[in-house]
Amino acid sequence: MKNKVLVCLALLSGLAVQALAQHPNPTISYLEIYDVESRTHRVIKEFPFVVEAPNWTPDGKWLVVNRGGKLYKIAPDGSTDLQEINTGSIVGCNNDHVITVDGKWIGISSNDPANRQYSSYVYIVPFEGGEPRKLTPLGPSYLHGISPDGKTVAYCAFRGPGQEQDVWVMPVKGGKETRLTDAPGLDDGPEYSRDGKYIWFNSVRTGRMQAWRMKANGKEQTQMTFDEDMNSWFPHISPDGKKVVYIAYHDYEVDPGSHIADLNVQLRMIPATGGEPEVLVEFFGGQGSINVNSWSPDSKQFAYISYRLTEEVEAPKKEMNVQLYSARSLIGTPELFAKNHEYVFQRLAQMGYTGVEAASYADGKFSGLEPAAFRRELNKAGLEFVSSHTSHALSASELASGDFTEALKWWDACIAAHKAAGVRYLAMSYSPPLKTEAEIKTYAAYLDAIGAKCNAAGIRFGYHSHNHEYAKVGNTTMMDGYISNTKPENVFFEMDVYWAVIGGASPVEYFNKYPGRFEVLHIKDKYEIGQSGMVGFEAIFNNAARAGMKEYVVELEYASTRNILKGLRESALFLRNSSYVKPSYK
Repeated sequence: MKNKVLVCLALLSGLAVQALAQHPNPTISYLEIYDVESRTHRVIKEFPFVVEAPNWTPDGKWLVVNRGGKLYKIAPDGSTDLQEINTGSIVGCNNDHVITVDGKWIGISSNDPANRQYSSYVYIVPFEGGEPRKLTPLGPSYLHGISPDGKTVAYCAFRGPGQEQDVWVMPVKGGKETRLTDAPGLDDGPEYSRDGKYIWFNSVRTGRMQAWRMKANGKEQTQMTFDEDMNSWFPHISPDGKKVVYIAYHDYEVDPGSHIADLNVQLRMIPATGGEPEVLVEFFGGQGSINVNSWSPDSKQFAYISYRLTEEVEAPKKEMNVQLYSARSLIGTPELFAKNHEYVFQRLAQMGYTGVEAASYADGKFSGLEPAAFRRELNKAGLEFVSSHTSHALSASELASGDFTEALKWWDACIAAHKAAGVRYLAMSYSPPLKTEAEIKTYAAYLDAIGAKCNAAGIRFGYHSHNHEYAKVGNTTMMDGYISNTKPENVFFEMDVYWAVIGGASPVEYFNKYPGRFEVLHIKDKYEIGQSGMVGFEAIFNNAARAGMKEYVVELEYASTRNILKGLRESALFLRNSSYVKPSYK
């Protein structure tokens, strides 16, 4: 449940697995400061290793973080290096540490080296360092709050035969534990308001993790957030008692009771009296980003930590494009696009993608934006608008008559919009299964005519294949008929290599049969690229010159998890680290 805490698997079942799996990959940490007044954030220090959970000291002089089981302090402007805080024999600290209001003590959660179960207990140690004093007699116990008078600690504890996970309190001087919550499921993250009247916490009792507030004695437990598509964790109230910031996880990425690392998360803020949340920042993080209160003493700023996988930063750079249809759950409508595209584009660029292929053209716009505006949004993230998918099928009467004059008028407007967007490639994304060779020739003539119009606008036109194009139609297939009956100067073919394999075709055999016709390829697998073993990617890339490939586009119909960005990241890393994929094919 908490990072770097070894727990007894028999006691904690699935939650222990999460604890053992935090930050499983080499990670770069970015210590950031968010300014609430200007709504801006800045990185003050970068670390080539995992640091977690900043606290801001009451005098404003230090941030306290944990790294590798130990605590460190660093100046809030990043001007100092990490300075270790002596915690004596307790060197298994996790990311739950709290500084008392007077700044004299730090409460910590840590493994007990004398306990072979390696469960977490609550300790307290002088801020200047020393040998910690153990407070909680039992584990697991995860500290999150100390009362303003310094007399009481609040923590999430696993207790009883069923290891129920609830909020407990006990005196700092020692004494009896008192249970404050008893709702089904996990209650976690208890934190005192500065006036000592309330404890904020998060609870899964309503089915989704939400922020709650109760009186310090456990009475009047009240739900404070009602996020419909997010799981809300670790509410942190500002010293002036007016604002609460918390971390929110997309519900398509994690179960309500999980707060793991390496996810796409948001920091949200609500008034302490409740209300609609404001999304402050989206970033790659999760576990360790803001587990504990990190508000500055003046309530104007707070600290948090964002992360990047080391491999994502250091893998070889290559020119590769991504089909935005892959992220349709995040940006697939104009409404979703307006809400999420800045973060999605940022993450795609961080993963190593250099360009995109759109799939959102409609009525002269892309995702509801004018062409030039759509391109600007991509360019802001460092992405090039390389290619676009759209389609306009022939009607039954047009197919029967061979007269597609009216259909070509639709393409005139479409091509004009793509020219305004500065796109290099425009692909017809689909045509329906055809029944006769005559129909195939009609469609090929249609494609050829569209291609001639695109040429006049300085755009290359292509056709994107699925699997039905490889089925027999008379003595040919749609794919063979389209290629044979179109001019290379008018039409290229964007083979989807996965659908070709599903259709029973060999991509390399088609490259050899029609050399130079495949200027753009869709690189796709059943899920993440390279995982299924169904597609011979090495042979495909080794024959890219024969195919005539100048660009390739990564597309995921689905990922192996609900987290499509994770799937796109793994696909990018597979290609960036593959020896047979060149940096550029231009």
